[in-house]
Amino acid sequence: MNLKPRHIYKEVSHEMGFKCPEYKSIRFQITRNINKQLPPDIETFEKIPDESKYYKTKRGENFMIFKNHNLAIFQSPFQAKLFSNYYEDIFANGTFYAAPKFSNQLFITRTYVSKINMFSTTSISILKNKQQATYEVLFNEIKKKVF
Repeated sequence: MNLKPRHIYKEVSHEMGFKCPEYKSIRFQITRNINKQLPPDIETFEKIPDESKYYKTKRGENFMIFKNHNLAIFQSPFQAKLFSNYYEDIFANGTFYAAPKFSNQLFITRTYVSKINMFSTTSISILKNKQQATYEVLFNEIKKKVF
């Protein structure tokens, strides 16, 4: 990749670190991921592999919890635990802007963790379409892992 993170970061105000406590952590993760050797770009939804070394956490736990022809859901066991322990304040963000080219939507769930007074991402999903049946499968699969 020919991205230069330093140039991107300079465009963002230094005050962002004060407004968003996770800013430095996110910035570090972006830099690390850009510099890391990644697999070739996936060009179609069907080419998302069912298994990959990239779907494993450092503890060897599976990170992809579900995949069918319309949906891929990623959630670590730790994220599932957060989701089940702090389900009172769950927020969902379905964004079309950040979705991979071969999909329609990137759907993210976050929960408010009161003990540390911050939000934490609890699942990331890639949706191929915006059909109600796809959303129903998404929520049912997330609930299976949690409750």
